Amino acid sequence: MHRALRGSRMVTVAGGEGHGVYGAGSRADEAANTYLTTGRLPARDLTCRTPG
Repeated sequence: MHRALRGSRMVTVAGGEGHGVYGAGSRADEAANTYLTTGRLPARDLTCRTPG
């Protein structure tokens, strides 16, 4: 799907489980919050680790 959506960014949380990783305190939260408040996507695809 990511490839089909031109201009999209993939945000991956390594070690996360399923789609319910938002709010876990990873850098993915920061990317999601920025997008939701400003509409700005990360400059490139992003892979984060789960905290802890």
